[in-house]
Amino acid sequence: MEIITILIVLCGLFVGWTIGANDAANCLGTSVGAGLIDYKKAVVIVALFAFLGAVTHGQATTATVGSGIIDSSSVPLAAIIAVLFSASLFVTAITILGLPISSTQAVIGGIAGVGLVISADVSWATVAKIFFLGFVTPVIALLCSFFIYSMYGRIIRLRSFLFIEKFLGWAVLLSGAFLAYSLGANNLGNAMGLVVGSNSLPIFLASVLGGTAIALGSITLGKRVMKTVGNDITELSAQTAFAAQAGCAISIYMLTLIGIPTSTSFGIVGGVAGVGLVKGVGMLNKHTLKKIALGWVVTPVISALLAIVIYLIASRFI
Repeated sequence: MEIITILIVLCGLFVGWTIGANDAANCLGTSVGAGLIDYKKAVVIVALFAFLGAVTHGQATTATVGSGIIDSSSVPLAAIIAVLFSASLFVTAITILGLPISSTQAVIGGIAGVGLVISADVSWATVAKIFFLGFVTPVIALLCSFFIYSMYGRIIRLRSFLFIEKFLGWAVLLSGAFLAYSLGANNLGNAMGLVVGSNSLPIFLASVLGGTAIALGSITLGKRVMKTVGNDITELSAQTAFAAQAGCAISIYMLTLIGIPTSTSFGIVGGVAGVGLVKGVGMLNKHTLKKIALGWVVTPVISALLAIVIYLIASRFI
């Protein structure tokens, strides 16, 4: 394997690690915040199911990122390194600040920025669809979590409270595991799409390595964002944690089925906001939501500019 190929693979794994670090919170952060499970157990569950999702169901978004937006086999290898490295740097910085952010926006923004510089044949229709559906993701999650939490209130009036509470504990863990699976399946493309598209790795090996990187990221640096998701948006209980996680998982998995990479950060914030609305708008921490929303807006712009700068530097040596 040539050195340039090794660099591309390492950059893809770096992106995968940052995805796990930032997005682990989205899967069971609400459960940790509600006191249903401790952090160490939560990240192990996330790591396991994110790996399974990447290996078994990550091929669709990998194809979209690797060849559906830009033909990565025909662009300069320095461009691929620039996109992946810029995305990983930016997501890492935001993760250290403890804010959930979209790795999808970071990668797609980088592709768009470098694509303009090298005059590549970018499918702007696909880029627009990904960004549009990305912002639809929290809306779908909000509506789903609002509905699930509302239905829970009706069901609990019809059945034994103790029976519902016993079932709810398992439902919370299962919804978090399903969301972690969807995370791996949907976000593998962000990490390894360009790696596979550039013929640096075969799809199966890329899935295994990318899934491992996502799992390691969740274990090593998932705590900061988990606090924001679990404690700083609204006060959470077992019921609200389940509704938020389930609403997010449904929205992410729906887009995974059609090969559209999206953000679990978008989804879980929408899910938490949805259950917060059931309790009343006043229960939402608007300051935290504003910081998160600002991060969503600037991510593709900063990632595009950073990718361009890195490409201009890398192209001198590669």
